[in-house]
Amino acid sequence: MHPSRSDRTARGGHIMAKSTDQELRFHDRVDAGRRLAEHLMAYRAENPLVVALPRGGVVVGEEVARALGAPLEVMVARKLGAPGQPELGVGAIAPGVRVVDERAVRELGISAKQLEWITAAETEEMERRQRRYRGDRREIEASDRTVILVDDGLATGVTARAAIHALRRQRPRRIVFAAPVCASETAERLRSEVDEVVCVAAPRHFGAVGSWYADFEQTTDDEVLKILSRPAREDRPRSAVSSPSRVDNLVEACGRLARPLESLGDLDPLMEQIGDARYVLLGEASHGTSDYYVWRARISQRLIQEKGFSFIAVEGDWPDCFQVNRYVKGRPDVGGNPQAVLRGFTRWPTWMWGNWEVVALAEWLRRHNASRPEQGRVGFYGLDVYSLWESLDAVLRYLERVDGRALEAARRAYQCFEPYGGEGEAYARARVALVPASCEQEVVAMLTELRRSAPAPGAGAREAHFAAEQNALVVRDAESYYQAMVRGGEASWNVRDRHMVDTLERIMRFHGPQARAIVWEHNTHVGDARATDMAQAGMLNVGQLVRERHAREGVVLVGFSSHHGSVIAGAEWESPMQRMRVPPGRPGSWEDVLHRTGRPRALFPLGGDEAHADAFMDVRPHRAIGVVYDPDRERGNYVPTVLPRRYDALMYLDETHALHPLPLEPRPDGEPPETFPWGM
Repeated sequence: MHPSRSDRTARGGHIMAKSTDQELRFHDRVDAGRRLAEHLMAYRAENPLVVALPRGGVVVGEEVARALGAPLEVMVARKLGAPGQPELGVGAIAPGVRVVDERAVRELGISAKQLEWITAAETEEMERRQRRYRGDRREIEASDRTVILVDDGLATGVTARAAIHALRRQRPRRIVFAAPVCASETAERLRSEVDEVVCVAAPRHFGAVGSWYADFEQTTDDEVLKILSRPAREDRPRSAVSSPSRVDNLVEACGRLARPLESLGDLDPLMEQIGDARYVLLGEASHGTSDYYVWRARISQRLIQEKGFSFIAVEGDWPDCFQVNRYVKGRPDVGGNPQAVLRGFTRWPTWMWGNWEVVALAEWLRRHNASRPEQGRVGFYGLDVYSLWESLDAVLRYLERVDGRALEAARRAYQCFEPYGGEGEAYARARVALVPASCEQEVVAMLTELRRSAPAPGAGAREAHFAAEQNALVVRDAESYYQAMVRGGEASWNVRDRHMVDTLERIMRFHGPQARAIVWEHNTHVGDARATDMAQAGMLNVGQLVRERHAREGVVLVGFSSHHGSVIAGAEWESPMQRMRVPPGRPGSWEDVLHRTGRPRALFPLGGDEAHADAFMDVRPHRAIGVVYDPDRERGNYVPTVLPRRYDALMYLDETHALHPLPLEPRPDGEPPETFPWGM
């Protein structure tokens, strides 16, 4: 997962905004409602209540309710406009509630008498609309339910706050505020008042709600009444996901499918399923869970020993991972201390690869390689795109040793980037702001000269030249990535995952026609995006691309999941790492279903007919914890998933434990944990 600053709300945050400004323009409220519903599908399992704010919010809310198979209710909230400036909200009312912006009242000099007069007038209008819209229907029943409060946009948020306060009086289980488009600062403030804020987009430069719609014609009372007069949604069949009998049947089916998972020998069914496949992708549900690293290492051991797999490629930077590659292949200038090599991972989050679990893997790989010929040694490589400056430095260092002519081209590329202070985002912001200083030509020239140069003589020379060329390609793709990231939307995610697959294919070609690859990445990269809501947001991923390009050669995607435990993560981007609890999986999620099978650990083969039975085809929430995490507000950490379409197998570990990070500096008490090296 390991998103950039700008990526992090797309998965694992609380304000889910996935579209670029150019893509925000909704055709009308119906279109907006349908697109909003795509981001709320994880709530189908909770039998939610959709409450819409009239009038425009009712049109949006109907589409959300229809998609979730949920009842639709309406709550009238009215803005309190300033005297003579009715469009300027100084507060709002909802049934039984008044919210006042005291600061605005003071600054505008509004007296208590004026405020009471405004409140009385708006209360009369609110009650008129309540009578017209709701008639003699009973009060909204939100007690102990998940309530999704919907509007057609969020600007100042004052009416939304009033409605939220009114709903709170009924003691719902949780409140989710949802709108197609939100002012980002308002959405951020609203987070403290609800369990989650869901927006299709939250642009920095907001303007007015209507500016994000091609058709923002005012919704009439008659249109609202027409929607509300349609057959009551409580009478609709509930989502199959929320049916208790269906869930029970699924739990039983999962129990029949489960295979024990206690020892290396219990991986036999997975080894058989992998067969002659050339690509095995191993996921993880977080970047900070020891158990995921340990079991991926165990699977990798067997694949290397029994099936001759050629290398492990991970969600890490190429230059740092290549140092690990040199260590495991016994290069004499690297030394024999894996901790020192892994402390070279200085980009946050350092714990992803600078941990004792990877120390154990690196030591095992080095022992395995010690008796093997040069060409038969198992490698360790990084697939990621972030290392623009580190890769530039690596190219310069390589060319200083082997080719003075190509070195000049590399220096020109370095000088082009140098004004941006080693910061990819700074370069990208300058490019997006139309500063006429693209480094693209310099990067292409560097790559061309590098490809013309010949490898230096000596052990590992061919691979060193390959690594230098890959570093140049990282620089090229990082330039595209950082520009896409600054512009926002899903484009940067797609640039990154395409780069990772292109890199994987280059490593395969380097290792020859019989090469076989093991990939370690987050579930959000490994599990096929087409089986999740990522596809609806225009996102693709590594698992999808590898399946599309290499299905004939054999591709096996293995996901990981747990119900509860502990994890290493940061409270915010680049904050100190913390050991955090992982709460039990939310009701109706895949984690909840698998927990109810009663298996402490299990392997679920998902490739056979049994796993493709109707019950398994439900769209259910599936937890994904990133490097930034808040266990108290993890509602956004679930990806709607059709499990057998996303993975070929799933490793389920009911309780998992936090990763064991290396100390950033060598110290006397920096001893490995008691369980090291985890049976390796």
